Amino acid sequence: MKLYFDTCCYSRPYDNPAHQSQESVEAETIAIEGAVDFCRVLGFSIVGSPTVVVEIEKIKDDEKRRDVRSFYDRVINEFVDFNDDIFCRAQEIRKQINIKNYDSFHVAFAEAVSANFLLTTDDRFERAAVKLELKTKVINPINFLGEFVKWVQ
Repeated sequence: MKLYFDTCCYSRPYDNPAHQSQESVEAETIAIEGAVDFCRVLGFSIVGSPTVVVEIEKIKDDEKRRDVRSFYDRVINEFVDFNDDIFCRAQEIRKQINIKNYDSFHVAFAEAVSANFLLTTDDRFERAAVKLELKTKVINPINFLGEFVKWVQ
């Protein structure tokens, strides 16, 4: 199994304390850390990409950017490079539905490595992805374990 986390998943554990105190944010943080542990124990891949790196580098707060980058570097055990096919797929996705540029690249990278799941805490991204025919399922980390059980069956 392969997982791809978008940048918001890497950032979630480092959100400001006021945001972290929200139940849903706390649950997502626990789910992300659980998915990472789950993959580590079972030997599943977590795939990184240039899009995640670019988005991490855009984080204005120096300490948060360092923490998020460190988490990302510790978590990924596979990396997919940019290529023309990924660029074309991202364009194709944006033509099908109104989706953020970076989100289209996250999907294209995830599909390029045949990731089973793309984890995101971005509700709009998750809702938009449902409208597309994708090779990778876009899902909130909180729902990952349930989907994994279905995937196994």
